[in-house]
Amino acid sequence: MLKPYVHLMRRPGASAFFTAGILGRMPISMIGLGIVILIAQESGSYGLAGAVSGVAVIAGALTGPIQGRLVDRFGQRKLLIIGSVVCTIALAVLLVAVRADYATWVLYVVSFVAGGTRPQVGSFVRARWTHLLGRGRALQTAFALEAVGDEVVFIVGPVLVTALATQVSPYAALAAAGVLGLAGGIWLALLRASDPPGRGKSDGAEQAPLPWVSILLLSLIGLGLGATLGGAEVVTVAFTTEKGQASMSGVVLAVWAFGSLLAGLWYGSVHWRAPVERRLLIGTILLALTLAPLPWVDSVLMLGVVLFCCGMTIAPTMVAVTACVEEWVPPQRLTEAITWTVTGILLGVAPGNAAAGHAVDLWGSSDAYWVPVCFGISCALIAAASITFARPKTRFAHN
Repeated sequence: MLKPYVHLMRRPGASAFFTAGILGRMPISMIGLGIVILIAQESGSYGLAGAVSGVAVIAGALTGPIQGRLVDRFGQRKLLIIGSVVCTIALAVLLVAVRADYATWVLYVVSFVAGGTRPQVGSFVRARWTHLLGRGRALQTAFALEAVGDEVVFIVGPVLVTALATQVSPYAALAAAGVLGLAGGIWLALLRASDPPGRGKSDGAEQAPLPWVSILLLSLIGLGLGATLGGAEVVTVAFTTEKGQASMSGVVLAVWAFGSLLAGLWYGSVHWRAPVERRLLIGTILLALTLAPLPWVDSVLMLGVVLFCCGMTIAPTMVAVTACVEEWVPPQRLTEAITWTVTGILLGVAPGNAAAGHAVDLWGSSDAYWVPVCFGISCALIAAASITFARPKTRFAHN
């Protein structure tokens, strides 16, 4: 199963930009949690902590497509350096602002700057794989490897933040997120050999149209996935707390992510004959089916089993979304198109969290699992609509 990945890592420069990409993505899973822990401890308000953290997430979602367009036009190097430096400085200012008890609006502004300037490293690395490999089977394996990398980030990041916050200081936890992001971003910027060249204004990049209806529907699938993940995470914390095993919430969520990691490795090692659209539809259907038992789970152990099975559908579905983008859009605008789907995922997390939390208050944790179940079903319905009504006639790749 690992043989295709070994071959990928032997490609010139691949292991370096993959590793730099993992390091540069660590802030994704660290900044939000780090802000929550820090502000909640210093101010005593979880409401304020969640709001400031949410501003950073929303800022990243809003600026993602803009970053993608700039990178497609000018290349990654300058944006990686400027974005990494500004994001780290903004996080440092946020630490000072919290420590000095600055006005609330200052926290919001600085959080927005930090989230909005954080480079979209995951999209940039996927574009590097396309530049290195061309389009075809090897690229699908690379996208699966990147999905596994995302899971590694979301397993390691929260553990590192929590450990630093409890054993050292919540300030150290958020500072670590900035330092890791800065190191990864600068390292990736220095790997110029793998950086896709900017297209500029004169070679037709702006004239290569995006299939906007298709991108919109794929982004809506991303929105549904983000809402599913965010909602299930909140309900899982509430469920383990109700069962008197609050400390197990992190373990259960790690098992969930581990299932996705294993499935991503398997998915990328298979030579798929089915069209990518069919794989996307099957992935979303399996996601909805594996979510369906959650409202009837009655123990933490059974919850872990169900979420493990559910996790095994997540990475393949996300890989299929990225593969659809890779096939459906012109190469000149690939990074921009990928960031639209990432934006969908990020924008989905906040309403998923809010809807699930409200459902827990109204119905209790077990019935609140209907929230992620409904979001999962919506992903399958949108995937069916994408295949039926929005599949572009022009393709830019084949498996």
